[in-house]
Amino acid sequence: ERSIERRAEPLQALLVAADEYAAAAELGIAWRLLVLNSAHDSSCACSSDDVVDAVKVRYREVQHIAEGLTRDALVAHAVRVDAPAEATIVVNPSARARGGLVTALVTGTGPVHVVPVGGGDPRPTQTVAVLDGEAFRVRVKAEMVATVLDMARGPEFAGYRIARYEIIPPEGEGDIEVRTHVATDARVIDLEPMRAELTALAAADPQARFHFRVMRQPTRSIVFAADEVPGFGWRSFEPVEGEGPTTGVRTEGLSLHNEHLSLTIDATSGTYAITTVDGVTVAGLGRIVEGGDGGDTYNYSPPKGDVAVDAPTAVRVRVEEAGAVFARAVIETDFDWPSHAIGDERRCTARATDTLPHTVVTTLELRTGEAFVRVQHEVDNRSRDHRVRAHFPLPAPVAGSRADCAFAVVERGLETEGAPHEYALPTWVSRRFVDASDGSVGLGLVHDGLLEYEVVEGGTELALTLFRGTGYLSRSEMYYRPNAAGPLLPVEGAQVLQRLTLTYAVVPHRGDWAAGGLLGVADDVLVPLERIRRGELGDGGRPAHGARLAVDGVEVSALHRAEGGLALRTYNPFPEPRTISVTLDGAPATGWVVDLVGRPLEAFDGTRTVRSNEILSLLLAD
Repeated sequence: ERSIERRAEPLQALLVAADEYAAAAELGIAWRLLVLNSAHDSSCACSSDDVVDAVKVRYREVQHIAEGLTRDALVAHAVRVDAPAEATIVVNPSARARGGLVTALVTGTGPVHVVPVGGGDPRPTQTVAVLDGEAFRVRVKAEMVATVLDMARGPEFAGYRIARYEIIPPEGEGDIEVRTHVATDARVIDLEPMRAELTALAAADPQARFHFRVMRQPTRSIVFAADEVPGFGWRSFEPVEGEGPTTGVRTEGLSLHNEHLSLTIDATSGTYAITTVDGVTVAGLGRIVEGGDGGDTYNYSPPKGDVAVDAPTAVRVRVEEAGAVFARAVIETDFDWPSHAIGDERRCTARATDTLPHTVVTTLELRTGEAFVRVQHEVDNRSRDHRVRAHFPLPAPVAGSRADCAFAVVERGLETEGAPHEYALPTWVSRRFVDASDGSVGLGLVHDGLLEYEVVEGGTELALTLFRGTGYLSRSEMYYRPNAAGPLLPVEGAQVLQRLTLTYAVVPHRGDWAAGGLLGVADDVLVPLERIRRGELGDGGRPAHGARLAVDGVEVSALHRAEGGLALRTYNPFPEPRTISVTLDGAPATGWVVDLVGRPLEAFDGTRTVRSNEILSLLLAD
């Protein structure tokens, strides 16, 4: 949903010319798939394995549609931007102006940095790899040429996008050499003529041998810190040979630092501490706690004889990257987790005494300019019937939490209501982030799909559920819910016996969630800047830096092309009224305030007051 709503739709709406827009049919397919997945038990995975598998396939289809439409919009934009051929065009798909790290490929082998096209300060740049020479080769007899050519599909050969090719006749008894050259920009060719020519050569001389080679220019894979890109806009950057400027990113032993905070890893426990430049300090972060789960797909419920594992048997720490724009450390923590829980479709009574070894690989990344730490956990889960959470001590005790939802940030206390049929378990849902603050200091977690959290230990610690494993769609006599919620059907998929990658960001801050900038961090983490290389084709017409649409004052949840113009949906999650200001192509936007199905309610002239928690939908004349 995020890939469609926050990437494909706005980029198609703004970057593709109205008379060339052709994404409506594909977007319609994507939204239909999303709606099919929105049935109550489908969306929360309280279903049989077959149903869940079908849901996951539909989500993958949506993801592929979104990626294709996003790429098409960027290509359509790149050929219109007035920038040098090797320039990298950085596009911001969100309404908030922001910078960030961007990857790019630059030909050459030495030190390099980037500068904004048209002038500006050099940008800090870090080279992460040098790609050189041959990318693929194979020698075959003439009879096998057709098999090799099966790897030629449109502009791609052996998985590489091709800019040009050469067929070199042999010297004497040598091979016929086929050199294909990897594209370094948007310019590619159709390889069908190559296929026809080689097929003819193979048929003419069945004794010939062919040497296929995919060649790439010496190319550096770099990461650079793009300066601020306008909301819904773009900036262009070009490479310059030589070292770029330094930043506050550095490492010292097991500590990572940037301009905003310092992070130090405890090599004994595998946890870490963060201190911000404005004096917020918190330690013991990221402690992994594993416990039994005798629940089902609806509810967590511990076995009667639960055993929690909250300390590793071994810890290994290494610093993997330390450059001008980011630093990265890896923590490997070994655990012995019980293999399963003992029980049946009614309940679980205890955890098994035998254990299975697990290693949680945690990557911590600190980037220049970011006042938060990016975290990734990788684990090959082999145990059953358990829940794994990451725990985060808070900088001050709290009385509740704030969590991002569809069109609001909601406040919740430390307790929840229960009933005779369900234990009052205060685990809550958050859409993109949860924040726990006493109003003076706080800690937020921005996550990618880790929807469940709980404030524990009397308001002093935040627990984020990484995953749960259970073997039944429903159980009938669980300790936390003594009745069935559905059929007592075994489900193997819900044990999540697979390799898992789990990502989030840790945000210590002053003030509440708004002062801590959690909405902006959510964009930075979940809606990264897009980029594409300019290439030499195209007619220009758009400046190297610019933006078609600017929206200030409130949050934007959706932007897409609709009949009659651009459909813009906004909302105000803040406790006070806000004034929305919208400009389109440099002038105040005009159009209509519409209801949620697009019917006009009143005229819109570019500004309007938006009440707290109000959703405002606009149809802008384009």
